[in-house]
Amino acid sequence: MEPILTRKTIRFFFWLVLHGRCWTAERCFRHGLQPTDTCILCDQESESIDHILLGCVFSREVWHRCLLWAQLDALHLNPAGNAIPWWLAARKLIPRHRRKGFDSLFFMVGWRLWKERNKRTFDDAATHALQLASEIQEEAELWCLAGNRSLAALLAV
Repeated sequence: MEPILTRKTIRFFFWLVLHGRCWTAERCFRHGLQPTDTCILCDQESESIDHILLGCVFSREVWHRCLLWAQLDALHLNPAGNAIPWWLAARKLIPRHRRKGFDSLFFMVGWRLWKERNKRTFDDAATHALQLASEIQEEAELWCLAGNRSLAALLAV
């Protein structure tokens, strides 16, 4: 069973994202801690935090499925862009009463993508994008059942 994480853990992770302090392959390579900076999720490009959260083909597949079931498939991902500016721009396109739910979804998907990256890096285990998106959907539904009204408003649960 996976330990329950608090909002503080996820907030701290996104603080690290905002300040460019996540230990991605790109950062480890730059500091001479590993021989390559290739993304462990797609094995195609350099692994920066923006690549993990938004640009990677694996991440885009997860995002596509999550946005589809949240009925936000009109939002377009910018694989070459930065994750935080994309989130801030995307939330402006969403009706006001659904924005907090989108914020929760953004943090949930971002956190789970980071955890998948770490699982592949440290545990040599992998989840398929479809399975990860399904797990995120199940978690979101549990959050709604637990009383997260903003996420429920987004997902119309």
